[in-house]
This record gives sequence, structure tokens and C-alpha cells, in this order.
Amino acid sequence: MNVEISGAAIPRFSRREITAWTRRALRTLERGGHLHASIGEVAIAFVDDAAMAELNRTFRRKNRTTDVLTFPADESDADPESKSRPLGEIVISLDQAKRQARDERHSLPTELRYLILHGILHALGHDHETDQGEMNALELELRAKVGLA
Repeated sequence: MNVEISGAAIPRFSRREITAWTRRALRTLERGGHLHASIGEVAIAFVDDAAMAELNRTFRRKNRTTDVLTFPADESDADPESKSRPLGEIVISLDQAKRQARDERHSLPTELRYLILHGILHALGHDHETDQGEMNALELELRAKVGLA
């Protein structure tokens, strides 16, 4: 599986570690029956608050920053010759992640792991804004399975 990472470097969380952790989270989802197709690629972009606010304004009509936005791949992004499919793009505001890590009293890498997992679940079609708590329950279950509980 290919994990494309763009944006600023993260202190104490190398691109190699981000890639390994993302793969681990996806394998955990697959073993739990939450993935119905093999994921061949995912993109993760780290941006600042200004860029995130612009994306949030453009795509969600909310004039503020947010921690994570997910842009799921659609069927036209899939290679018909491949057994895997792309997951999509997860965009994370490093500025917001730093604030949340500080507020929650854990490290920035831990917060980024939370946000990557959250973004993966959105890319798979889960939506905590419209469901009855299913996404949050699944996220807590998966956090425990990947050592984030």
C-alpha cells in the first residue's frame, strides 16, 4: 500500500512512522471486517490553519479552520485492472492538531494518529455528524486495537 505524505515535517513523527502507522490502522480495519476492498493508496497532507480554513470554506461552507478534512476517492479514481482501490486524501491542520494535543495533554504524534484514524473512517463513508454514534464507537474500538486507548 502506498501512503503519500505532503506538507511540513512533523517533529518526532517521521514520514516512515506515519506510513507504518497508517498501514497498521488499515490492516486493523481489514481484519475487523470494516474494509470491503484492499486499499492501494492513501494521501495525507499536513497544512496550516489558513489553508485548512480555505478548504473548509470551499468544501463545507464553514468559515473557520478544523482539525481534519477527508476527501474520499470515488470509483473513477480506481484502476479497473487492480484489485485494490484508492482511499482518498486526508488533510490535517498541524496548527489545530498542536492545540488539541496541548489541550488533551498528549503528544503531537498521538494527536495525529487520532486524526489519521478519524480521516480514514470518514473516507470509508462514516459520518459522526449524521449517524447515531456508530462512528465514534467504532473509532474508540479501533483506538484500543491499535494502542491509542
